[in-house]
Amino acid sequence: MTLDFTIDVLLLGFMAVIAIAVVRMRDLFGIAMLFSLFSLLSAGVFTVMDAADVAFTEAAVGAGISTILILATLTRTAREERPNKGCLLYT
Repeated sequence: MTLDFTIDVLLLGFMAVIAIAVVRMRDLFGIAMLFSLFSLLSAGVFTVMDAADVAFTEAAVGAGISTILILATLTRTAREERPNKGCLLYT
């Protein structure tokens, strides 16, 4: 087992844990931070795959600009998600 494979498995494992945490959380600020961390980890995956240009783009757009836009949107909304009364998932 090579070092690159081990790093890939670790990064993808962390990404899976973050994805599950995002789905289960209700705090929108925490979700925004986890999305930013997910983007940084995916930039790390692209770096390990020797795709430096894609990694730089993911880090700049995914972790940078997107996080700023999400946080700017959160200043105009509530901090926590409220359940939708008409949704079948919450009955």
